[in-house]
Amino acid sequence: MKMKFLAKAAAVLLVTVSLFGGSLFDNPYDGEKKSEYKYEGSSGAHYKYDLSDPSDRIEYSTDLDAQMNDKMSVSPNRDLDRQMGQFGGGIDPND
Repeated sequence: MKMKFLAKAAAVLLVTVSLFGGSLFDNPYDGEKKSEYKYEGSSGAHYKYDLSDPSDRIEYSTDLDAQMNDKMSVSPNRDLDRQMGQFGGGIDPND
């Protein structure tokens, strides 16, 4: 009886893990951090959006968090990038 319960529990666990796209062997500490800040300006500042790309500009226009990050940013790197003609949107608040 106990073995049937353990077998069912293991099956439920495997189904649950597979439904959510995980793996029992995933290690959250290996590999590089996947960042949402994919665009890097010449100053080294990271942005979610490259505003010279029309599709990024559309996405940025609906991303209120990214717009707020830009308004609240005190990073001098953002100004340096703009002076060089690079217009990133949604600056990484850790930059």
